[in-house]
Order: sequence, then structure tokens, then C-alpha cells
Amino acid sequence: MTLDEELLAAARKASTVAAAAQDQADIAKAVYHHHVLRLHRAGGSMREIAEALKISHQRVHQIVEQSKRTERCWFCGRGADEVDKMMAGPAALICDICVAAAQVGEAGDCSFCSETKPVHEGESAKICRSCLDFSAAVISAATSPR
Repeated sequence: MTLDEELLAAARKASTVAAAAQDQADIAKAVYHHHVLRLHRAGGSMREIAEALKISHQRVHQIVEQSKRTERCWFCGRGADEVDKMMAGPAALICDICVAAAQVGEAGDCSFCSETKPVHEGESAKICRSCLDFSAAVISAATSPR
């Protein structure tokens, strides 16, 4: 049995739209976490932030603690206090300076998406072009006035 080409084209288009929507949702979540951290670093208590955002204080605690675990860029070693923005992946952090300067080269396993692609290699992690672009979008969105 051969596949209906129109249905196949529609499915491929829907897949592309869904992937783009997921990317936007991921960026929005990262920006949200960034703003929760900024509220906390500006002196807001976890309970105050949770109440104002209508989320549990445990969730605020998770967001804050996640950022405290490793607040050093895994590519250059700069601390969060030495850069403007830090982007967190599931297995690494990258600063805005490294995002702007990174050049991908040899293939390797990306520390952010775990895919094998051409990567930029830092001191303790690797990052592919897709994850660099995603990080740049999050950093840009976090610095843009809303």
C-alpha cells in the first residue's frame, strides 16, 4: 500500500508547526524561570513570589535551587555574577558571551539536546548550532522589555 501524498504532506507540515510551537513554549518557560529568579534575587521571598504568581512555593523553590546548583558557564567558567545572562540546559549552562562567540566545528554529543551534531566545545560541555540559536533567543527574550 502506498501512502496518500496529500495526507503525508499535511502530516509533515503539521509536524513542522508542532515543533515550532514547542520551541516557542520552551523559550517562554525559560524566560518565565528567568523572571522568577530575578524576583527572588531582587529580595522577594519564595512564598511571596508563589502567592503573586499563583503557584506553589515548592515550585518557586525548585526553580531557584535549580539555578543555584551550577551557576558557572560550562564553556568558559565564568560565574553568573560575571555575565549578563546564563542559559541552562538539562546538562550544562552557557553564558551570553559564549553564545555570541561560539563557532560549531567537529561532530559531538550536544550537552543540551544530546544529539550528535557539529558542536562548539567548551571546558566541560558541547553545544550544537540549534541549541546555540535557542539559547540566543531565550537570552534575547529575557532582556527585551515586555
